Amino acid sequence: MKKSILIISLLSFIFFISSDNVFASDIYFVNDNNVSFSKEEYDFLTRLYWDGCQNLFTTSDYSRFVKSNIMNGELSVKVNETIMPLGTYHETNAKVLKIAKVCNSDCLISVVLTWKGYPNTRSYDVMGVYLENTSLTSSPATFVTNSSETYMQKFSNGFGVSLKLPTGNVDIVASQSFRVSKGGHVYASYQHAKSSISLANSKNYTLAKSGYGRVFKFSGTAVNIYDQMGGVDIAV
Repeated sequence: MKKSILIISLLSFIFFISSDNVFASDIYFVNDNNVSFSKEEYDFLTRLYWDGCQNLFTTSDYSRFVKSNIMNGELSVKVNETIMPLGTYHETNAKVLKIAKVCNSDCLISVVLTWKGYPNTRSYDVMGVYLENTSLTSSPATFVTNSSETYMQKFSNGFGVSLKLPTGNVDIVASQSFRVSKGGHVYASYQHAKSSISLANSKNYTLAKSGYGRVFKFSGTAVNIYDQMGGVDIAV
């Protein structure tokens, strides 16, 4: 039930009502919930979110995905796998950040951070976006595998989320989904806490292009805590 609620929170941004009840005809992958995907569907969801998100789908989730007609939109993905630091500390092989969009009357944005290994520090990382000449048309949803602790702050020019990293040797993926109006630019950033920080101190930031990853302008204790990982951006 918990996994279904989490995937619905991601997919809620792409649903459009339809009377069709279509299911995959050319089966490429079947998850543990006995939900089947065609290769086209599987690849689309991997590009929009991440490879493995398909495992979270229930039959109801899949039916909603098909009815959304989202696959007929224009999908564009930008991946930054050789992220350059804004400061002196950065691990280029630690994680991958990507941003994707699917546009119709407005644009669905998906930002995904995938850890390649297991981080040594498990405190409050932050993830969010700076909006330039565009605005939110939906409330953002943040999903973190194996964790339910996320705390959002909204600003006039975007939003940020403090998220608690899960413990143990588990795969970690953090994903954000939201809709924006067309005609501007979206900048996305993920900042990892190199040492322990409280939830309150992790919120000590404003949003600015001059900040870490062109999003987070930290103040106080948080200035020296985060790893200054480079960000990704996309025109909408």
